[in-house]
Amino acid sequence: MIAEDDLLPYLRSDDRHGQLGALRSLKNSVIGHSDQKASYLDRGVLDDLLAIIGTPQDGVKDPISDECRIQAGVVLGSFAYSDPEISSRLFTPATLSTLVKVLTQYSPPALLIASLRTLTALLTLRLTPSLVQQFPDLAKSLSELISHYSTACFANYARQDVQVLTNLCTLVPLISPSHSSTQSVSSELTGPLFDLVYGSLKGSQASGLVFDSKLKSTAILALAHVLTPTAAREIAAAGPKFTNPLLALLRAPDTATRLSAASLLTALYTSGKPEITSTSGVTRAPQITTLALTLVPTLMKLLDDTIAAPDHGRKCDPRILHTLAILCREGGDVTDRCVEAGLIKKIVSIIVQVAPNNHFAPGRIFETDGKLLSSSLLCLSALGLYNEDYRKAIIEAGALSVVVAVMNTANTPATREVKIAACHVLRTLSRSVRLLRTTMVESGVVCGIVDLLGDASAEEERPLLENVDNVGSEPEQMDDEPVHTTVTEVAAEEDEEEEDLEVRTAAMAAVCNLVLDFSPLRKPILDKGILPLVVSGARSRYTPLRLNSTWALKHMVFGDDMETKACVMSHLGFPLIIKLCDDKEIQVQEQALDFLRNLTARSETYIDMLFDNVGVDEVFHLVDCKLSLRPVPPIDESEQELLSTQPYYTKVIIAAAYIVVHIAAGYDRHRETVIAHEAVLRKIVQLMRHENYEVRLACVWTLINLTWVEEPNRAPDDVASAGQIHTVSPAGGQSSEQVQQEQSVSSFAELYFADIYRRRAMTLVRLGAREQLEYLKQDPVLDVREKTKTAIYQMDSLVGRSPLSAEDEQDIEAGLSRGVEDAGDAMQIDSELHA
Repeated sequence: MIAEDDLLPYLRSDDRHGQLGALRSLKNSVIGHSDQKASYLDRGVLDDLLAIIGTPQDGVKDPISDECRIQAGVVLGSFAYSDPEISSRLFTPATLSTLVKVLTQYSPPALLIASLRTLTALLTLRLTPSLVQQFPDLAKSLSELISHYSTACFANYARQDVQVLTNLCTLVPLISPSHSSTQSVSSELTGPLFDLVYGSLKGSQASGLVFDSKLKSTAILALAHVLTPTAAREIAAAGPKFTNPLLALLRAPDTATRLSAASLLTALYTSGKPEITSTSGVTRAPQITTLALTLVPTLMKLLDDTIAAPDHGRKCDPRILHTLAILCREGGDVTDRCVEAGLIKKIVSIIVQVAPNNHFAPGRIFETDGKLLSSSLLCLSALGLYNEDYRKAIIEAGALSVVVAVMNTANTPATREVKIAACHVLRTLSRSVRLLRTTMVESGVVCGIVDLLGDASAEEERPLLENVDNVGSEPEQMDDEPVHTTVTEVAAEEDEEEEDLEVRTAAMAAVCNLVLDFSPLRKPILDKGILPLVVSGARSRYTPLRLNSTWALKHMVFGDDMETKACVMSHLGFPLIIKLCDDKEIQVQEQALDFLRNLTARSETYIDMLFDNVGVDEVFHLVDCKLSLRPVPPIDESEQELLSTQPYYTKVIIAAAYIVVHIAAGYDRHRETVIAHEAVLRKIVQLMRHENYEVRLACVWTLINLTWVEEPNRAPDDVASAGQIHTVSPAGGQSSEQVQQEQSVSSFAELYFADIYRRRAMTLVRLGAREQLEYLKQDPVLDVREKTKTAIYQMDSLVGRSPLSAEDEQDIEAGLSRGVEDAGDAMQIDSELHA
């Protein structure tokens, strides 16, 4: 036995026998003694342990060296399973690198087990920025280890092999906590995990392995975590021989197995292509919905059991709520069943146990509490996503005060996921116009959301409309750095961790609904200096943040508030928005084009500004390209990424078409500009038979606006200086000569403009628009049919024929008396958080 004061020299010596004795003495000294652990850490023992663990003998199996490494791994694990104050001191790049190295080279099974447990303990304490991004070969190494040990287990059962596999499967969800990192490990890990799970489901006699429940549950949970929709569909193709044993596990005696089976079945449930997606939720095939409804009682029973425990849910497994959130986020019968079972109140009761009186002191929220809080909030968000009554119930349960408290909590690794989940709840609640105008106004949401996007000190805040001159000017150094603002700039993106970007992305998703023109929070948010932060997000290289930022900008210019439009353009400038129109992500293109659609709606000023800053031909070339977009056809349903982007190509066409609609709703000179670009008009005519009715409607609106006959009092501002001449009458009235002069000018103007209007209509007829309108008279959509009548009436009136009935003509004339109609702005209540 070596004395404690003499241990460190032995640990640092080359004498393996002396080193082994010192490690055993150290193990006996520190296990169960936090003060001893702290003392040894102060004396630098961590570096000694890492040096021993990370120095194998060049592939040579030396029993003494292996035992030293194993003992060092056990001691390190003892430190990792200590108080958070001690274990957090182990969280260093050197520790993570050494432990990952054990997994990527030869290591005895006992060392693998010790290292896996240590790594699991550290990542449970603090989820590091995606471990698989720091160590790109880690997923491949884990895949090889799972394949190796599961093969060995099937051939010859060994308890140590099962321990290695159990710890490997436990680690899988921790190395890839974010969606993007999960995608990166899926291809490597899905195959071996499926083989392992499938072997366990076939039964111990068939496989030659007696699967203990812990290995089975951890393997199933790991598979559920890494599943992509494509992989899930491939697994679901195995049919009842795979799903029936999983369903049987819902009745297993142990909680972990029931939860794991429910998690995997949920992943399989959400992987299928929905039949219908609408504002009321997602509709799937009846057999799939039946499967989901089967899972609800199991998960609710698991939740009820934890709430009934003495701690009233504080020890609830976050995965129960996370799985319920996935099931409920599509709305429909599943959500109804959960709400009927009292899920909203149960979740709030769990939150109260974790943080009484909304006391979210960051030092008291460790990763375990953070996961429970984030899962609880995500579940609330999912429950209210499609139902106004459920959103009201969430508010009445007191969830909004929780959200505000979380947003105003200091940033720590433990609170990061909680803040993201709180943003999801805010996003859900802001889908309600009534709540947006009432409950949320005095809730402290504004300060919380601004803090999540970036700090703005009090002296740096400025009113919304201060210094908004030169709204069309280009921002300096647009491609290199954010526009200079009076707000503290967001940290350089290269230095931001992905998790920090995810927080900003979630906060930006919540902002989208808060800045609509009817939101009372719009002006307070803008006055807080959030606009430069949104513009900075639109420049981000991180696609989800860029998407949600562009979406928020689109909503900022929604409506008729010209002052807000001026403020936005003073920070944004046209070069950036045009660049976003050609973004590599089709969803970003849609939002950027919708921004231009909103900007030009009912605003001749911004139509002119768009032309002046971008160029008339350049604008129409952009529109022409977007109207020509066609999705790349997938070979089959396995190409999920191509399938998922197809609807956005149509949305891009709609946005581009409405830009033309709004330009044609401007002055006569704007309509002349559209007529001059026949390539765009040909695309509009071709799209009048598009399968999507919104595309057809936009095309008809274009024709209506192009054939509109302008009122005389607007004509002088148009086409040429040959318009009407207004003369000022003297105080004594008009002379007969003046009256005659005005009548002559008026007659000239009428003839001049009548010729222009007729020429426009003839151009449209020549391009085939009249024939397409005849076809649309039988359109299945009422709105398209009604607008088609208006377009036919206007066009035929200009070219000298009127085939409509007298009754139709009266109806149309009554509608036309209101003036040029446009189809309005683009608004989407809600922001699809780029998962």
